[in-house]
Amino acid sequence: MNKELRAIEISKIPELLRIVNEVRKSRTPRVLSRRKEPVAILRPINGSAKRAKRTKSKKDFEAFLASAGSWKDVDTDKLIKDIYESRKISSRPPVEL
Repeated sequence: MNKELRAIEISKIPELLRIVNEVRKSRTPRVLSRRKEPVAILRPINGSAKRAKRTKSKKDFEAFLASAGSWKDVDTDKLIKDIYESRKISSRPPVEL
């Protein structure tokens, strides 16, 4: 069922705006209730808050350099063959009708 979402302007409702900003900043959904009965969920829209970038440390750089050449002993033709063979093997149980 496809329902169209309707927008509600909240810029002139300070208490609701404060709650919305808190949810957006913490990226944690909140349940809205009336007389202890849950009536709605307020959750952030994906991508509404930018994720802080993690700065790379010296350890990260050293781990990156250490991984260079780690696959040099791998027989790539055999690896590709094994990958295609494993795709033919079903890991799901058979369906009984």
